[in-house]
Amino acid sequence: MTEQVSVPASASGVPLHFAHDDATLKSPTVQRVADGRLLHALFVDSLTGVYNRAYATGRAQQLLKSARAARVAMLVVNVDGFSRINDIADYDLGDRLLRSVAQRLARALATNDLLARIGGDEFLIVTEHHGHMPMLAAFAQQMLALFAEPFVIAGREYRVSASVGVARSNDGARDAALLMRDAGAAMRRAKVHAPGNVCFFTRDMKEAAQRRFAIENRLRDALKAGELTIAYQPVVAAASRETIAVEALLRWTSSELGDVAPAEFIPIAEQAGLMEDIGDWVLEQACAQVANWRWSIAPDVSVSVNISPVQFNARLVQRVAACLANSGLDPCALQLEITEGILLPDDATVRATMAALAKLGVTLAIDDFGTGYASLSYLKRFALHGLKIDRSFVAGLPGDTDCAAIAEALVKMAHACGMSVTAEGVETEQQAVMLREMGCDALQGYLFGRPGTAADCAGRLSDADRFRRKRMPR
Repeated sequence: MTEQVSVPASASGVPLHFAHDDATLKSPTVQRVADGRLLHALFVDSLTGVYNRAYATGRAQQLLKSARAARVAMLVVNVDGFSRINDIADYDLGDRLLRSVAQRLARALATNDLLARIGGDEFLIVTEHHGHMPMLAAFAQQMLALFAEPFVIAGREYRVSASVGVARSNDGARDAALLMRDAGAAMRRAKVHAPGNVCFFTRDMKEAAQRRFAIENRLRDALKAGELTIAYQPVVAAASRETIAVEALLRWTSSELGDVAPAEFIPIAEQAGLMEDIGDWVLEQACAQVANWRWSIAPDVSVSVNISPVQFNARLVQRVAACLANSGLDPCALQLEITEGILLPDDATVRATMAALAKLGVTLAIDDFGTGYASLSYLKRFALHGLKIDRSFVAGLPGDTDCAAIAEALVKMAHACGMSVTAEGVETEQQAVMLREMGCDALQGYLFGRPGTAADCAGRLSDADRFRRKRMPR
């Protein structure tokens, strides 16, 4: 037997009913909160008046254990650009917008559909009325359509869109928390690839989510376990082909996952809050290693270290200063490579941080220029010393006239701004000759050496030093 406890209508205007079976109602906890007002406080989101995550999870789990389980679907609705509302106005306006969104969603749902707020700007819909895919897809589009009209708050109109992720129980999920996770993963896929649209959870998303979880889980212990290493790739002078620098590149060989590509694990490390510590370690190791080489075998070699956007803050200046002091590395031998994304906010904090780094004596280079959204004006606006031409422009050389024109224009503009130019991804002699003729100062790529261990790099530097000494006049 199931008993329902009714409480006053929510802020959405929908009466709330809490269903509990007899066994649940006999528990000491429920006995203490049997009063409707306490149930309301336990299971209702205080801001919007709709259900909260706890109640939605419990109720959905009941449905998934019932005969109607195969028809259950979850939709996670995320308000796109909600943080922008808080930024341009205030949090009170954001709260009022969330209440308006809740009311609009609630009015569009069937009686037995469940609406809950499960995060700051995320809502969950649990439905069992749209068992077939075409019906469910149409229902999800109806939820999106609710955002077509502006929200009127305090006499002003505010337009926001939404991204919706959908997961179905007949895809195999019989656990409410997992089904909610799947719907959330689909929503995030929509936000990344097609904001303002609907995305259905698929098996490949599940595999990707499992892979991501495994990477994040193992990455948390990778530094302590000694699984992270640094590979060094030579950078040569375009004219002489002598090794003038190395780039420090992070590598990870997991005891469980094997070799994991940096392009896969670095974004996860950034999102999981791990990259700042890892980045500090890379900076420390690279500075110490190159300081040793400069003292022993290559007195003029310098090192480039990539800086993650999550590292780029006031603390970075202190960390760089500490690494230089601890290693004894001459500041002029350290180049920090940043991406265009770091420059895009173009705020006082970014400019102040770059100025403070330059004051330390290190050089700053923009990496992969031309692949992001930074305009050419950024080259002059910030205290940049170098520019690295992305490999995508080098790969088409010498035959692609568009790539050639872009590369040559970048070289000329960088030089006009007083910046040196390094071309990445050089793999053929023809590319190297063409880039040198364009005026590139330095070249980097497989033609001159693949990333290798510190020992490999030391051998290369030693050979270069011996060759240089033989050429010196006696």
